[in-house]
Amino acid sequence: MPKISAALIVKNEEAHLAQCLEALAGAVDEIVVVDTGSADASVEIARAHTPHCHTFAWADDFAAARNYSLERASGDYVLVVDADEFLMGPGAARSRLDEFIAAQDAHTLGTIEIVSRIGAGPDQQETVDHTRRFFHRDSFRFEGIVHEQLAPRDPELASRKACSGAAATGLRVLHLGYAQASNAPGHKAHRNKALLRRALEAQPDDEYYLFQLGKAHFSLKEFAEAVAALEAAERAIHFSQGEPPTGRLGLIAREVLTDLLTSLAYAYVNVGKPESAKALLEKHAALGHAGTGRADFHHARGYVYLMVGDVARGRAAYAASMRFGAEGEDVRGTGSYSSEYHMGLLCEAGQDVEGALRSYCAALRMKPDFVPAIARCVDLIIERGMAPPPEVWAACDEERTTEVYIGKLVDCVARGDSAACGTLIQAASSLSPALLSQCQARLEMLQSELSEDDA
Repeated sequence: MPKISAALIVKNEEAHLAQCLEALAGAVDEIVVVDTGSADASVEIARAHTPHCHTFAWADDFAAARNYSLERASGDYVLVVDADEFLMGPGAARSRLDEFIAAQDAHTLGTIEIVSRIGAGPDQQETVDHTRRFFHRDSFRFEGIVHEQLAPRDPELASRKACSGAAATGLRVLHLGYAQASNAPGHKAHRNKALLRRALEAQPDDEYYLFQLGKAHFSLKEFAEAVAALEAAERAIHFSQGEPPTGRLGLIAREVLTDLLTSLAYAYVNVGKPESAKALLEKHAALGHAGTGRADFHHARGYVYLMVGDVARGRAAYAASMRFGAEGEDVRGTGSYSSEYHMGLLCEAGQDVEGALRSYCAALRMKPDFVPAIARCVDLIIERGMAPPPEVWAACDEERTTEVYIGKLVDCVARGDSAACGTLIQAASSLSPALLSQCQARLEMLQSELSEDDA
């Protein structure tokens, strides 16, 4: 079989690099690491795992660094990964790559499934992308100073690069590089914003760079700036009834279309313009292009209708998203547990508490540690003085539920709401002896701390 190289560019990745390289060891014939200026132990870690370590003077150009790593690779095929990505199921990776090589020609790009954790804490989301990362080394190279893309080396094929053939390799990786709070000082979006602005100086109407700039602002919760960039990206794309959307370089990837529209809709809501979000999504639903054919798009519609108080349309949109199921999600939950949870909120808006609890229970059966659904069930205890039905409680993850429950109790104590505290304690007595014991212990601790402060 042809030789396979893994190619990485790294900078200050000591926290993740060893785990990344260990997972790659059995999947490829050689690992090539190009360091672009690390000030930590990344180079030493790389040298402990592979003799093929090189340095490259960083010039604010990801494609240049990537192409340098391709030049240093000796494999017929290259698998490109980042240091903050880890192969999932590495034992089967080599056989899957060999099967891909045997089944596809040298001009077909191999996609890998990337599961990314975005954000941190309760707001963290998990997204799934299928990205082109495996290819014949002589057939492709990288273009773009940031969010670089593979393009054919053959000039004739390069003119049609948006139509390059692709097929799944079956590889899956976990990506942790964006599992950062929006206010983290070293958030990668700050770096990306500067590079994207530079790229847009040369190509001011490039829809992909505008889209990525909007996403960078969105990840930092700079929603007004996100709206401006994402609106510009949408304007730069040619949309026509019955035709696939196109941009500067040809067809727009379905994933980009869905992410662009849903991100712009959520950004509109965050700047107080839900009607703009509604108009945007309804316009594209009428166009019916590929970007609307995902659970995420209909989940966003449901959320926007919820924000404008249109309960009937909100329910219809969430029902549509759930028809896609988990297989139709880019962001985890949009065709399953998150849509079911939001359906519960719409039931509450219609004064249907029993229907809401059924939806929350369904959401928790899909994801037992889903905090929004757990928190809403606990809030109903406070608001209505009623413990959730046994089937709801049985669906919850015990550890996460206890954490949320006690957190609510602490909040009630902090604001001096003794009635709510009493309601939570009484409900805990009927839900779980262990929960009751932990609540009483925490309440005693809080009372002791208050007594010490008074003294």
